[in-house]
Amino acid sequence: MRTASGEPVEGARDRADEAGSADGPGPSDDPGPSDGVGVPVGQVIVVGLEGLGRLGLRLVEQLRDSGVGVVGVDDRVTSVARRRLERLGVRLVLESPHAPDVLREVGVARALAVVVCHETDLETLQTALVVAEVAPRVRLVVNVNNAQLGDQLADALGQARVLNLAVLAGPSFVEACIRSAVTHAFTMSARADAEVFAVIEEEISGRGAFRARYGDLTPISLRRAGERRGEVCPPRDTPLHPGDRLTVLGRLAEFDERGMEVSGLHDARLFATLGHRGHGAGVGSAASSGRPSSGDGLARMSGRPRSRRGGLRWVRDLVASVRGELDRPFRLAISVVLAIMVTSTVVLSLTYTDNNSAAPANFGPVDALYLTVETMVTVGYGDFNFGAADHWLQIFGIGLMLFGALSIAVVYAFITNVIISRRLERALGRGRAGAVRDHVVLCGLGSVGVATMDGLLRAGRQVVVIERDENNRYLPVARERSVPVIIGDATVRSTLLEAGLAHATTIAALTSDGLANLEAVLSAREAHDELRGGRGAADELRVVLRTVDTTMADEVERRFGIHTARSAADLATPYFVGVALGYDVLSTFYVDRTPFLVARMTVRGGGHLVGPTLQELATGTRVLAVRPASAADAANSRPGRHTRLCAGDALLVVGPVTRIVDMVRRNQAGGLEAAAEFSGP
Repeated sequence: MRTASGEPVEGARDRADEAGSADGPGPSDDPGPSDGVGVPVGQVIVVGLEGLGRLGLRLVEQLRDSGVGVVGVDDRVTSVARRRLERLGVRLVLESPHAPDVLREVGVARALAVVVCHETDLETLQTALVVAEVAPRVRLVVNVNNAQLGDQLADALGQARVLNLAVLAGPSFVEACIRSAVTHAFTMSARADAEVFAVIEEEISGRGAFRARYGDLTPISLRRAGERRGEVCPPRDTPLHPGDRLTVLGRLAEFDERGMEVSGLHDARLFATLGHRGHGAGVGSAASSGRPSSGDGLARMSGRPRSRRGGLRWVRDLVASVRGELDRPFRLAISVVLAIMVTSTVVLSLTYTDNNSAAPANFGPVDALYLTVETMVTVGYGDFNFGAADHWLQIFGIGLMLFGALSIAVVYAFITNVIISRRLERALGRGRAGAVRDHVVLCGLGSVGVATMDGLLRAGRQVVVIERDENNRYLPVARERSVPVIIGDATVRSTLLEAGLAHATTIAALTSDGLANLEAVLSAREAHDELRGGRGAADELRVVLRTVDTTMADEVERRFGIHTARSAADLATPYFVGVALGYDVLSTFYVDRTPFLVARMTVRGGGHLVGPTLQELATGTRVLAVRPASAADAANSRPGRHTRLCAGDALLVVGPVTRIVDMVRRNQAGGLEAAAEFSGP
């Protein structure tokens, strides 16, 4: 058996074993710390390189950027991916990862971790069981979409850390779908009283230095007026000018202390709760991956709970529901019935007593309505009738019988049709979207789509799903949550109209096909503009697009003006890398199409972070908090530009993923040379 570069695997294994012996840890040693970024030197084996939106390839890139040796194992790799790995200098073994001999020959027993990211859960399960048998003490990181399977795997394999790409990336897509000045929020723990950090974006209206206006808040990005790219993590002394777009991070309490009025700030705690739920469900086990927890009360925290709607809003929703449930012919038939009833009641009230010798003297409007109804529904005459009436009134009664009975029969037919149609729609997992207003049209009911749908429902938003496959396995999930589902092609105008696009606020295309997503959102945006007549920015359709990678996202933004293009794999990759290397990822989010990362790390003795001040380090990140190693029980302190880090200090850092990875590499720079030996040509 040979690697992609032509080197025998046996030789590569011998070199890896020699490097591992020189570095110290053997198969029986602990693979590394469970928290902090004191990353032990060793190789990481990545299995399944092109599954899950090329998650494996992104893992390889970030692991290599972290200074860790990587070996790829996959028997189905395209030529494009192979050349990409060759440029990275990563050794690729073109063999099945399900064979124990293959894993032994690549040195799995001495690996730092094994990351499995196949496209299907079945393949992931096969590889995980083989790894557990061959190397029972190696850290195993796997992606599992099925919650029940993840539970069983986590219980059966104590070494396994089960993640869910969809659950990890879902909160970011939920944030993108909701129009708010708060673009992201996160907490450091699951406690109800935990501090909430919020990321807000606003346009600058005046002049002045950042520090004078925002104090100790943390600048994340600054994009000057008219410029396409922003400055990442600018200094606090940066001058601000009218028209600049600023992204700033801080605790909710700090925004209150500054007296800042931020539109949608109430969404921050909701976003933080959703994000923490996704992080908690994805890291460590699959105990709750993909399953909603009951009683969390998130809908009550959305800022516009259903129980607080005003009376006018309730009436408007009721009218919209009736209009959606009853199509135009049905409404026309009911209108005809009501018109006949009103006309007959008026005529009989004015003429029945004077033109009918058998009429009682006290015949009034209620009696006229009663006579009209019993005539239309043909229940017979036991009290009032037209037998003794004048001829013209008898002719009127005959017409009332014929037209009334006919119109009532038509209404009955429509009612029967509605009842049967609704039952069939529920049986097929479909729903009528005509009654929904101010909703999100979600295209693609895959694992990412389901996670996003679940988050939007928890946020109190209404959702209509468009799904091409009528046999989609997630349709019962939408049916259980009473979400309308339109079976059809999201790129077709009629399908979009059926999903209520004219009354939607957002369209989110979340299939695994980036080009199909682009076609869908462009078609939707054009149709929406035509339907709404270009009423202005307030009525502009919000577009959320799932892309394959950030390169495509940049091209889409530049050519089509779509600002919310995101990659699920880019959002989830840092979690996999963090678990594999033993540090803690709290959150991932986007700022101007740049993926950002919030992580906890511990300063390693001998690394390049020890000694210089934060200003001298120039890491391109922001250190939000420091807990000194000399005072482990002390509260987190806010560092300044002159703060010096010491070995053992616990840091909370935020910045672009690439710069956080660079900071990780510098933190464990003492092991780079040994780690590089594992990569091989």
